[in-house]
Amino acid sequence: MTTTRFTTRRALLATGAGLTGVALAGCLGAGGGGDSDGAAGAGAADGPLEGTVKFWTINLRKNFQDYFEQLIADFEEQHPEVTVEWVDVPGQEMQTKYLAALTTGDVPDAVNVDSKNLGQLATTFADLEEIFSEDELAIYQPGLVDGVRVQGTLYGIPWYNSGTLVGVWRKSTMDEVGFDPSSPPQSWEEALDLADEVHEATGVYGTNTDPSLRRLQAMGVDFVNEDLTEATFATDDAANLVSRFQESYAGGGIAPGASALDAQEPQTIANGEIAFQADMGPGQITTLQNDAPDAYADIYVTTSPRNLEGKDQMTGQHSMAVPAQSENPAAGAAFIKFLTSAEAQLGFCELVPIFPSALETLEAPLFTEEPGDDPAVQARRIVVENFPNAVDTTVHLPPGIPDQIRQDFIMAMKETMRTGGDPAAALEAQQAAWQEQLDSAEDAG
Repeated sequence: MTTTRFTTRRALLATGAGLTGVALAGCLGAGGGGDSDGAAGAGAADGPLEGTVKFWTINLRKNFQDYFEQLIADFEEQHPEVTVEWVDVPGQEMQTKYLAALTTGDVPDAVNVDSKNLGQLATTFADLEEIFSEDELAIYQPGLVDGVRVQGTLYGIPWYNSGTLVGVWRKSTMDEVGFDPSSPPQSWEEALDLADEVHEATGVYGTNTDPSLRRLQAMGVDFVNEDLTEATFATDDAANLVSRFQESYAGGGIAPGASALDAQEPQTIANGEIAFQADMGPGQITTLQNDAPDAYADIYVTTSPRNLEGKDQMTGQHSMAVPAQSENPAAGAAFIKFLTSAEAQLGFCELVPIFPSALETLEAPLFTEEPGDDPAVQARRIVVENFPNAVDTTVHLPPGIPDQIRQDFIMAMKETMRTGGDPAAALEAQQAAWQEQLDSAEDAG
């Protein structure tokens, strides 16, 4: 086995993951990693790999050019007959540019896709279980592999992510109600009960949550069927759950700003106007550390409420796919294997506080020997310790469905929470809107 040389400098990563969407923190060095003899399975090459691999990423060149150029050079050194052409695409343009490439025939061979876009683009990708062997897939965390399946087909290979969610609690308030950080709420029902208790006992708003897709999904609501043809969330159980959020909102357990129809919530941990946020991204803790040091010094960090299967939620991930129209799928798959190997992922994680998909990467000292016990380190430790239990909770949508329907649902639930409107009627209206989109997509397909 050929081992790739590294030129990365280890970053001082005593912080949580700082990745939100597709934006990454600044570059600290350069490096490469991984080893590959080509991907096994039905799509593998019979002989040495050759030709061009068109490799697309999302918003990574600005801060990580050195890393990727070194990684590409290492891959080309192992495969002298292969040339990798790297294209970096702005996140908001990814889907548009990719669909245009399919039309012109100038298709990438290895393309970076985030969870939000995976379902809409899935049918344009190759089935990777026909290209990657079971042994090759076994290096990745199983819950993340399941998260890049759409309608039972594996369309992506997990790459990097921002970690699972964690709970953040203001000591000064939670200590008044006898909160035990070693025993945080395990479900959203428990979290809402605690929010109500906190407000009743202290007068402080408990939290700033709302009945989003992810939270309702954690509470057992299924949004679409496995075939992605039928919206399924307008149920009595779902209406009762939305009603539970309304009760907490009306009573002060949930802060009034949680119903804001924009991203700016006026009551936060940072300004001390809520007692806890039960599902904060680890990167937000780093932001809190930088922007509100007094608030940062006043928090506990714990696990977040889990779903009904007891899994830790991850809001999404970045994966790599091979387009079905690729002219060089064997080399594209080999490069993806190289890019997502445990060693290459470690090189990337050394540059920015993200989390890998390869389980072996988490065994490196970077993740096992972090000094100190401040909140950001606690968050990172919690994510690593619970990573085998993580699942990607993205609600996948089929091709042709705009992401806006997810946002419309969230806005409708916020409005229902604020007004005390009929949850069943709101869910039925949203389900009808979703079903219209699903029917149109099925007809177009």
